[in-house]
This record gives sequence, C-alpha cells and structure tokens, in this order.
Amino acid sequence: MLKTLKALLGGQSERFDAPDASSDFTAGLPIGMSSSDFAGLRLDGRVRLKLSELAAYPDTLFQWESERDYHIAAVGHVELGQGAHLVRFYLENDTWLQANVEGKQVIEYKVFDFYRVSHLSNDEFDALLNPAEAQTSTLGVKRLTVASTADEGERVFDRVWGEPESEWSPPVQFEEQVMTQESVMTRQVVHHAMLYERAIKGAERMEYVLLSAEDDGEGGFMLVENLGVDVASIDIDAI
Repeated sequence: MLKTLKALLGGQSERFDAPDASSDFTAGLPIGMSSSDFAGLRLDGRVRLKLSELAAYPDTLFQWESERDYHIAAVGHVELGQGAHLVRFYLENDTWLQANVEGKQVIEYKVFDFYRVSHLSNDEFDALLNPAEAQTSTLGVKRLTVASTADEGERVFDRVWGEPESEWSPPVQFEEQVMTQESVMTRQVVHHAMLYERAIKGAERMEYVLLSAEDDGEGGFMLVENLGVDVASIDIDAI
C-alpha cells in the first residue's frame, strides 16, 4: 500500500510529537478545524472524486478513475503563516487531495498524482536548489515542458510563483507534518517546491505541475513531478 508515498516519506529521520488524535475527525488538521470544514475529508475516511468530465478533454495529461472511492491513509499539514495552511489528504492510489486554507476557510481544492520521480546525485540536487550564476535549473524555470508518459506529446506550463519576468526563481521551501494511523508521531518532510499551470483546452479547469525536490534523510535525493487539476467541493464525496 502507498509504495510511492512510503518511498517519499519513510526515510525522514526527524520526528515530532503528534497533535491530539483522539478524534479521527480532527487528526492532522489545523487547530480549530474538523472534517466538516473539509467536505467530510478525514484520516482513515474514504473519498470519491467525480472527475469523469476530464475524459472529454484529450488535451489533459491528468487521468482519474471516478467510479470508485479511495481510502485516506495519511494527512499532511503545512502552516504557511498569517492564518494560511495547506492540508493534504493522501490516498491509497498514490494521489493526494490538497485544500488551501485561509482564515479557517477552504478556498480551493486540487488533486495531484505522483506523476514521475527522478533520483538525483548530491551534486544534481544542489544544482536544482542553487544553480550557478546565469544558469537555470528545471526547478524554478519560467516555462516548463512536460512529456506525456503515454506518448501523447508535450504540454507547456507557466510558473505560478516567483518573479513573473525572471527566467528562474528559487523554489519555495516549506515543512509538512504528515500523520498516519500506523504511527503515533507525525513525520516532517521538507519540500523545495515550484508550482506551474496551464489552461486545459476547451475546459474550465486548470492543470498543474508541482515540482518538489526532497532529501530522503538517508543520502538519497529526488525530484518529484506531481501532476494535478482543480477540484470543486461538489466533486468531493467523502465518507
């Protein structure tokens, strides 16, 4: 179960005491919020996302099986400051549903898939985060080209974060606390991330790539390519 998620999270060496998890309806969530604030999403719950309309847009790289529900095996929490949070519900099929929170209100959802993982040397990892002067790296480049894993050509995404006119912007670093039912402790994951987006031809939804450079804590480095789309609250059926 969750082979990719365990590969990404399992090697982190630093652990912290977990928040009070006496109720599954608040476990891993920001203080003062419960599953009712997240369309019923909760640790150890199940969710079905109604995204069947994506099949009508061949331009879309992201794929989803809408006719089944998935177990929520972990919850990740990122505190961004000034009342802003990211909450991630990790599903059994190596995908994750992210809620963007401001002032204890969810303002948007996105769902992401672990699309591609590249294992890096120490020098390659350092070059991603600290490129030489007048050079660029994949992580932070102004425009990102992503090849389809199904030989359906390439798609071009524009950077969302950073200076709009800069050819390269440094990745955003944030710390995520991840809680599972199997562990009485949360686990810290440090991400060096950059978000990209593009309009899906003929659709109202946007498609995203979230690049994240991560250190597994055991001498291994990777660049994770997460592919995602917008999700409306009415698309979420949680139990």
